[in-house]
Amino acid sequence: MRKIGLKIAFIMALLMSFSLSLTGNLMAEHPSEMPMIASVIGFVECFALSFVISFAIGLIVPIPKVNAALARKFHLQPRTPKAHFIESLASNLIYTPLITTAMVTFVYFVLMPAGHKPPFLQMFIHSQVICLVVAQVLIMLFVPIIMKLVLPKGAAGQRPTPPRE
Repeated sequence: MRKIGLKIAFIMALLMSFSLSLTGNLMAEHPSEMPMIASVIGFVECFALSFVISFAIGLIVPIPKVNAALARKFHLQPRTPKAHFIESLASNLIYTPLITTAMVTFVYFVLMPAGHKPPFLQMFIHSQVICLVVAQVLIMLFVPIIMKLVLPKGAAGQRPTPPRE
């Protein structure tokens, strides 16, 4: 089961890191004199940073245990839309603020030229809100797909295939 958890953490880290890095890069105002390669390098650096953070969170935080605790607390029926939304929201609130904080701080203090910096707090809050929305949509859409791909047949509520006669 640990192997399955690692696969899920890896795939989710790739998906979330790529998507949030791309979102941040597309939201950014790029000065006209800035070469395109600088944007690409910035994207790759943010992707690498967020992947490391996201994968580390996936290894440290026991998301299945968090989901089970939420199900008990809110009396959720497994595999219902309400349960899926609350579990997705919990994952989003665990991962996204940390990833976005790291990326915004990195971009602001390392990548941005001094003359093109907006106020940090404005950039930070705007990025947090946008990334939370994007991440919620991604988690809602892709977690069920990833679970179907990674979990063996018959696991997590999937109906086992009947034996052939």
